[in-house]
Amino acid sequence: MMNQTEDRPTVVEAYIEGSLLSLISVTAMFGNLSMWLIICRTRDLRTYTNYFILSLSLADLFVAVVNMPVTVITLFMRGWIMSDSACKVFGYLNMLTLVTSVMSLCNISINRYIMVCRPIHFKSIYTKWKSAAMIAACFGTSVLLSSPPLFGWAEYSFIQIQSFCFCDWTKAPSYAFFMIGTCFGIPFSVMTVCNIQIFRRVRASKKRVSAFNKTNNDETLTKHQRKTKNCFSSNDDHDKMFVVSKRISKEMSLSASNELYSAVDEVTVVVDGETACAFNNNENHKTLKKELRKVRQKARAEEIRLATALAVVVVVFVICWLPYCFSMLISIYNPLAAPRAFHMGTLLIGYANSCCNPVIYGVMNKKFADGYHRLYCSKCIRGR
Repeated sequence: MMNQTEDRPTVVEAYIEGSLLSLISVTAMFGNLSMWLIICRTRDLRTYTNYFILSLSLADLFVAVVNMPVTVITLFMRGWIMSDSACKVFGYLNMLTLVTSVMSLCNISINRYIMVCRPIHFKSIYTKWKSAAMIAACFGTSVLLSSPPLFGWAEYSFIQIQSFCFCDWTKAPSYAFFMIGTCFGIPFSVMTVCNIQIFRRVRASKKRVSAFNKTNNDETLTKHQRKTKNCFSSNDDHDKMFVVSKRISKEMSLSASNELYSAVDEVTVVVDGETACAFNNNENHKTLKKELRKVRQKARAEEIRLATALAVVVVVFVICWLPYCFSMLISIYNPLAAPRAFHMGTLLIGYANSCCNPVIYGVMNKKFADGYHRLYCSKCIRGR
């Protein structure tokens, strides 16, 4: 039998909560569908990195299209109106999408860590088939972690106090702690380590840029000239300058594409061997130095944007779902310690996370922002 308690919402509560959840559902559906359309329609955004973002978006989209509407109907009807078997199915889907979101965030964190901190290995690790295998492994792990209640370890049933079908943690507290450890503890430990390493790399890159700007004076140039005085003949300086400029443009394009990420020091390694020779020509020096500075600044800015966007997505996810974890523990050990409004509020906040990521990427990623403009405000793009 399903879990039935006296914690039913009043008519007013049910309609207020149902209306709020309907708004969250429509917003999440609109935002995540927009992300899919933008990435599919924008060639520069069809990268392996963004496919991981799409896997996260797919979980959020499923929540908005299936899980939330069922909960809205349940709120308006003030109770579960379908069968116990249907409740088990929707409870399982609620758990599956939550775990998939966590695992997808972990996948994205590792991807960004490799991109920023180990860029030399990025192309060999993130190939088409390896990326597909990582996404499949993420989904497979989520299926396995969500399945125990189907076989007797805990139970999927109707949770009256939150008006939705989910795992009844009181039936098996051990499963609750297992999920806290494997679904939150381990993944968020990985995310934390990745983010710390990313920000260390960003800080180190900023220091390298500052050091370069301070030491790149006439004495440094003279040293380069001594080492490379025979690199170019006076007749081919212009051609070499053109080659270096093209190389710089290519690096800027790669850095901006998010597919093959070039951190500041990698850009330096690529172009310095040629720029040293080009610096022999004082007439070309100022132009080349300006271009190289643009590359460094662009790469540094890209590092900061990528790291910050990832950190914001992770932090927002934690903020949205951490209250539900408290609600879960309270329901196990002291069900009367908090009113129904608290438990229902934690669920609404958790569901609201599904509409946050499209906003975060739209605000913090210029290409996504341009994609939104092209999709919904083409006149804005033409008028730029």
